[in-house]
Amino acid sequence: MLKQILAEFEQKPTTLCLDELSQKLAITPSALEGMLDTLVRKGRLLEVSATHNACHTCPARAGCVIISSAAKSYLLTPLSSPLS
Repeated sequence: MLKQILAEFEQKPTTLCLDELSQKLAITPSALEGMLDTLVRKGRLLEVSATHNACHTCPARAGCVIISSAAKSYLLTPLSSPLS
């Protein structure tokens, strides 16, 4: 299932929110959140939120659709290595 989640991020090279990904994969958000947390810990995904350091310096912060959403959003890390 983790590989399927990563495949969704590889198909769409932007952020995906928990709710959107939950619908695409037909998984409850609570079950999916644990899998996403695992991928964050492994360094495969980055959780993006309004408190993320990069958001403080971003010139588009005021109109950002990512941080205006209440749902957690995730982004594939640029140097993701294969799952082990």
